[in-house]
Amino acid sequence: MRRSPLPLVAATAAIGAMAIAVPALASSGSSPAAHAARVRRCNAVIVLSHGRRVRACLLQGPRGYAGFPGAKGATGATGKTGATGATGKTGATGKEGFEGAPGAPGAPGAPGTIVAYALVQPTPSPTAANLIGQSNISAVSEPSAGIYCITPAAGITPSGIASVSPEVSYSVGKVPGVIAVNAQHTNCPATTFEVDTYEPDTATLATGYAFTIAVP
Repeated sequence: MRRSPLPLVAATAAIGAMAIAVPALASSGSSPAAHAARVRRCNAVIVLSHGRRVRACLLQGPRGYAGFPGAKGATGATGKTGATGATGKTGATGKEGFEGAPGAPGAPGAPGTIVAYALVQPTPSPTAANLIGQSNISAVSEPSAGIYCITPAAGITPSGIASVSPEVSYSVGKVPGVIAVNAQHTNCPATTFEVDTYEPDTATLATGYAFTIAVP
């Protein structure tokens, strides 16, 4: 069974009618030159109308609305790390700084308070002793074993106050004794300092123990 060509013919006729009508409308109210310019700018097609080939002009319609944005594409792969740059040149060594000028001398310290001192060395004689490295000490005697009377230089009043310490290298047997000041001058003249020496861990006076004395 053959399909009827009537619908196709009808559609072709309608297109032909529209194509013919458009140029006619475009030409109304215009000069021949304007019409020719529009025809040159149009998209011409050939249609069949009533068995004849007709040249028609298809005019561009208004622009349609923009479509919705497409989905965001996937993130591309990370590129390879670039090669390490060359090491820069070492900078020049800085100049050595100048040494600062010496500071000003400090103020003199306060005068010391020691007015006399000496190292007392016992001797084999129970009544004699030696002075070593003394200053403002004029004499020393040992009237009895372990009792020393020390005479200061002129101008120094023996108040009985003095500092004494054991000394090992000049002691007999290199053993330190117990050294004490007797501020009341019990066994010596009032014009001297009295120092008593004892055997370690006893209350027995004994000779042979050297000591130092300092008078403030």
